[in-house]
Parts: sequence; C-alpha cells; structure tokens
Amino acid sequence: MRGNDLSFHCRAQRRDAPRVQTTIVLFAVFAATVANSTVFATLGLHGRSVGLSELEVGAIFASSGVLFFLTSSHWGRLSDRIGRGPVMAAGLAATALSLFLFAGLYAAGGTFLALLLARAIYGLLAGSLQPAATACMADTAVERRASAVALIGASVGIASIAGPLFAASVAGLGLAVPVAAGGILTALAAAATLAGVREGPRQPVWARTATPPVEGLAPYLAVGFTMILGFGALQPTTAFYVQDRFALETAAAVRQASLASAGFAAGSFVVQGFVIRLLPLRPQQLLSFGLAVCLLGAGGGLVAPEPEALIAAFGVMGAGYGLAQSGLTASVSILGGEHRQGQVAGRLQAVLSAAWIVGALGGSALYPFAIAAPLLIAAGAMTIAVMLSYAGASPATAQIRR
Repeated sequence: MRGNDLSFHCRAQRRDAPRVQTTIVLFAVFAATVANSTVFATLGLHGRSVGLSELEVGAIFASSGVLFFLTSSHWGRLSDRIGRGPVMAAGLAATALSLFLFAGLYAAGGTFLALLLARAIYGLLAGSLQPAATACMADTAVERRASAVALIGASVGIASIAGPLFAASVAGLGLAVPVAAGGILTALAAAATLAGVREGPRQPVWARTATPPVEGLAPYLAVGFTMILGFGALQPTTAFYVQDRFALETAAAVRQASLASAGFAAGSFVVQGFVIRLLPLRPQQLLSFGLAVCLLGAGGGLVAPEPEALIAAFGVMGAGYGLAQSGLTASVSILGGEHRQGQVAGRLQAVLSAAWIVGALGGSALYPFAIAAPLLIAAGAMTIAVMLSYAGASPATAQIRR
C-alpha cells in the first residue's frame, strides 16, 4: 500500500472508530433492557405458579432498585478510573448470569430465596452499565452531549417496546425460553463491549485520591428525583387505574394499560431518537420544556374520558420525559467536565433509582384512598420539578447548546 493510501486508510479508521463504539454502546444498552424486560414479563407468572405472594414478587423486583441506589455511584467513579469498557462488560456479564439463573430456576420451580439471589446478582453489578454507557457517549460527543446521551434513552425506549413483544411471542414455549434468550443476547453484548469500547479518558492521579463534590450538581439531582418520583407513582398503578376508571374487564384493562405503557415508550423513543437533534434548545431549556410537557400529559390523564385519550396522554408524557431526561443528563454531564463523567452519571442513576422506589411505594399506598392519586402525584411532582429546574439552573448548562 502506498504512503498516501495508508494515510487515507488510517484517517478513515479514526473517523469510523467513534461510530463503531457508539453502535456497540447502544447495542449493549438495548440488549440489557430487552433482557431485563423478559424478567418483568415472566416473573409474576412464575411466582404465581409456585405460590409466591404479590409482596414476595415485588420484593424481588425492589431488591435490584435498592442495590442500584447503593452501588451506582461507585460504578460511575470506577469507570472514570479504569475505563468504560470493563465496567460496562461487568454489568452485562452479571445481567447474563442472572438471567441464566432465572431460566434454570423457572425450569426447576425456584423458591423465593433462590430467585431473590438471582436478582441480587443483577442488582449488585448491572448498575455499572448505565453510568458507564452515558459517560462513554458524553466522551465521544463533547459539543453535542444532549443529542448523544439522548440516544441512550432512545435505545432504552425501543428496547422497552421490543422486549415485552418478544417475551409474549415466545412465552408459549415456556417461561424460561425468553429469559434464556435474553441472557444469550446480553452475553453477546458483553463480548462486543470488551472488544470494541475504548477505555475513555482516565482520571489524573490527583482525581483518584480526592474527589470533591461537583459544584452545581445538587439542584439537578433534586429535579431528577422529583421527576422520577412522579413517574414511579404511575408504574405499579396504571393497570388498576384503567380498570377502575373505565370499568373494564381484566383482559381489556391489561390490554389498554399495555398500550398506555407502549405509548409512553414510543413517545420517549421518537423524541430522543429523532426530535432532540432538531431542536435549537440548550440542555436546561430541554429539561424545563420537557417537564412542562410531562405536566400537560399528567393533566390529560386526569381528565381523559376514554382509554384512547389516556393512551394519548401517556404518549405526551413519554415525549416530555424524553426531552426532560435528555436535558437533565446533558446538564449533569456538562458539570462533570472531562474527568468525572462516570461519577456524575453514577450519582444521577443512584438518585433516580431511589426516586423510583419512593414513587412506586407512594403511588401504591395512596391508590386505595383515591384512584387518581398517582396521577395527582405525577402532576404535582412535575410542577415542583419545573420550578426547581429554573431555580437551580447552572450558568454553565444554561449557556451550552445541545
């Protein structure tokens, strides 16, 4: 190969490397989300078949949220120190192992403690994936962080649609089949991540021995907690609300509630995958505007006269969530600078995990007293979050564009 040809070939490889890495990161997030959704789709049915109570099934799910809250900050800081690839691969490998254990326990009639252990493996290690993946996207797109990190949300959104559809299509072969397939997909993602994700910028020595608080981060964590608390109140109660509000039979209620969830996921996916990059808005503007759209969707859900209107309202909330999440993540990423992307992403995930738990418990506890309580919580939370987003905006994030 001639000198000029070799130089051109090397430049082309350097241009293609970030694209390949981005593809691998998005595939990893997609695979992990699809895999996790197979557990959500099957664990309740398996639990009922072996005599587990609803509380026991809920405790298995909640265990991973608690462990995410406890470990995410650690994983984010570790990705700053040793690189993104190894930390992501560890989370993906743990997800695969957890799913293979679930598949075996489904076939053997697993007990509560065994299922809890399988989920704990996921909760302890899989919290590494999202902070490291978000930090990796921020590393490769410093000038357009909102657009870059929005692709993470888009990957989660489309996987949230694809995962349940896949689980439903193969569940007739046995509950273990979709879970085992999810394990295989995640194992492939782990291998691809080890092979194709570069380490990213490592922290200098001084940052490894002293990690002072990130200035301006607390207000955004407060906004994120408040926003996700509102959505968390809706997650376990939507099917009940649909049935009770519109007097539907169980099968019809499940179908309409599933469509509402799919509408939310579709709205989020479209916004994060396509719309964000077209909007001339700064991260803080995306955050505030998205929260206002979420508030509009929650209000629409409260007054929806028919299930179809409720589905549309959830689609609006999903679009608002896509805007707000992208603005929030990009704002936090800007504050992290060059050497603390993993740290701030881990802190954010820990806070959001806590918010999901608090919101789900609050919505479930208040629902028996008023079926509209979860939607009222969501509307109130979005109102407070909008005010917090304006009051606590950092000058740095207010001035930097997407």
